[in-house]
Amino acid sequence: MVNLFLLLAIAASAENWPQWRGPDSAGTSSAANLPSEWSAAGNIAWKTAIPGNGHSSPLIWGDRIFLTTSIEGAPTEGAKAPAHRLNGQPFVHPSSVDAERIYALQVLAVDRRSGKILWTTTAFEGKVYDARHKKNTYATPTAILRA
Repeated sequence: MVNLFLLLAIAASAENWPQWRGPDSAGTSSAANLPSEWSAAGNIAWKTAIPGNGHSSPLIWGDRIFLTTSIEGAPTEGAKAPAHRLNGQPFVHPSSVDAERIYALQVLAVDRRSGKILWTTTAFEGKVYDARHKKNTYATPTAILRA
């Protein structure tokens, strides 16, 4: 379980952030006077627990924040990563994990002003195709919003 924090300045901003690196893929915001630091007691509008794990960028559209998450399920008998080869030899990366489990890949909509989870939908649930790096998740790609 991870926590989502929202800076007060972002909560007040009306700018949409529909994709990785934001509007126009520039990685910048037109918002002014943003705080340069925050803590548990300062510049935080709300804090919400999010199930699972994810590395994707949040998307913002209007009053909603969209997130992806990967929720680990039970081991699945017989499931394993496909065979990989390196220089013609069988290869298993030493940091690869979890190809033998069921996963639920979900999208969540969070209210931008309150932090309340508005809805969750499962985009995929089942056996994953391949292992993942132990420091990564299956919810790494950032979605994109199109109006």
